[in-house]
Amino acid sequence: MPPQPQNQQTQQNPPPKKQNGAKDAPKSIEGFDPKGFAKNLALEASQVIPNNIQGNDKKFIVDIVHKFCYMCGEALARDEKIVLNAQQASMITQFIGEWTFHKSVDLINGGIAPELREGVLQKVAFTVFEVAKQAISRNIPQNQAIQIIEHHVKNAFKNAIEDLKNKGKLNEATAQNTLKQSSIDVMSQQQFEEERGIGDDLSDAKILKLASLALLVKKLPQEKVNKLVAKLNQSEAQVLTQYLKMPNLEQKIDTGIIIKSLEEIKGVLPEPKNLSMDRLYSKLFKIVKTCDKKQISNIIDNERPVIKQFVLSPYTKDDVRIPVRVGNVICKYLEEKLSEEENDYQEENQ
Repeated sequence: MPPQPQNQQTQQNPPPKKQNGAKDAPKSIEGFDPKGFAKNLALEASQVIPNNIQGNDKKFIVDIVHKFCYMCGEALARDEKIVLNAQQASMITQFIGEWTFHKSVDLINGGIAPELREGVLQKVAFTVFEVAKQAISRNIPQNQAIQIIEHHVKNAFKNAIEDLKNKGKLNEATAQNTLKQSSIDVMSQQQFEEERGIGDDLSDAKILKLASLALLVKKLPQEKVNKLVAKLNQSEAQVLTQYLKMPNLEQKIDTGIIIKSLEEIKGVLPEPKNLSMDRLYSKLFKIVKTCDKKQISNIIDNERPVIKQFVLSPYTKDDVRIPVRVGNVICKYLEEKLSEEENDYQEENQ
């Protein structure tokens, strides 16, 4: 996967004064250089292409990453419907570059003919472009945006491959082989194999979880970290300790892998046995903080007044007291309903 881009420091000159009869200068985003950024992403991609890909296939990946990133940057700069800063434009272009890179590798490893590749990648890039813009405009947190984009990319890629198969341009075996490819997972695991040198008796999945856990707890007080390490077996404790000491760990593991690993860890953690009112309010706030009040109000429209008051308390700042067990049930209900709405939204935008 191409490494994360450095913050751009490009200094743009002030636009020239408009002369009589002259057309408006093309719209631009201050601090964002589409041409230079696309070139840098393509260069970074060229340095991490798997060794089994050579010659024209390697050139194809570099060229298509540059082409789509440049087109994305130019389109963002011209887009009159959305106002972006340099960081946001860079993030969207980065998403385009990463998924173009990974799906190019998957197409090549899957045996897709050169003349069919760009059409598939166009559909993937367009999906990333539109979903990422929506995520930015809705102020969705970056970790959630990454998950949503990945979901849509997988669907767009699958639909594009199946479309080629239905048109008779791919046979069933090639289509299925391509859909099984996942360069993003393979490259992340290979990187950890090269760097870890520890925990040889542990699976790759366990290694990734421990690395992600290290990122999560490395800023905790040392006493709490020690207690956590003490609960692990010897191999796990050794791996976690090594990752806690590793500098720049966050730059050595793919963000998507981190999120997946932490979600899996979260899924096996037990709920606190004694859920206090403070913890309950904290849980409620985390659930509703990324949603607007109207969306939450619609979900609880038919509930009793006291339930409505409790659910809306993060917005109203009212101190609403209800039985903790009841509040916990309500929180779980909200999580399920919001998840259903998100799935419906994703299906509508496929």
